[in-house]
Amino acid sequence: MVRHHNHTIINIILSLTTISFLSHTIHAQDKPLILSCGGSPAKDADGRNWDPDEKFLSAGAKSIAAKSDVQDPSLPSEIPYMTARIFQSEGKYQFPIKDVKSRTMLRLHFYPPSYPNFNISKSYFAVVAGGVTLLNNFSASISAEALSQAYFIKEFFLAPLDSPTLDVTFTPAAGAFAFVNGIEVLPIPAIFDSDPALAGTVGAGADGADQR
Repeated sequence: MVRHHNHTIINIILSLTTISFLSHTIHAQDKPLILSCGGSPAKDADGRNWDPDEKFLSAGAKSIAAKSDVQDPSLPSEIPYMTARIFQSEGKYQFPIKDVKSRTMLRLHFYPPSYPNFNISKSYFAVVAGGVTLLNNFSASISAEALSQAYFIKEFFLAPLDSPTLDVTFTPAAGAFAFVNGIEVLPIPAIFDSDPALAGTVGAGADGADQR
């Protein structure tokens, strides 16, 4: 019983040490970008600050800031879901990335109700980030229906970039439009010096010898 108790205490200490390390590392990174697309500076129901997205749009990008006609009762907050950035042609965001050697988490928030003068069933688009296609011929309306949810979040872990700018491009299909309600760009701390091996793959053992 004593040995089990000591083992539990050690695990708690290790967990607290890990949490402290992660917290310190995240704070050492750039502050995340938390953007309410088509909206104004505001706080959500949890007290998080959301900034407008407009200043990160590339020059020449044509878009419309829209407000939803309907607020579903399941929404956790009006922010960022009740406003949207709508693209009827290709539009690009450009986000500054301080540490190009770190990975980045990209979160896209979608709430596909009705928007004035736009039929949500005609929204199909592609999203490309850092030259990688994340979504293609994507319909937020169909996805929400399949999930039985009024809103949802898409999360993507991006590899380190070769550029100090992360380009995120929304391209609507012919005759369609693209939209997004909220965007978060979060730096991911480099906890490991190298990527972990996948389970079941050949790797080095504890003594450095290959396990075959």
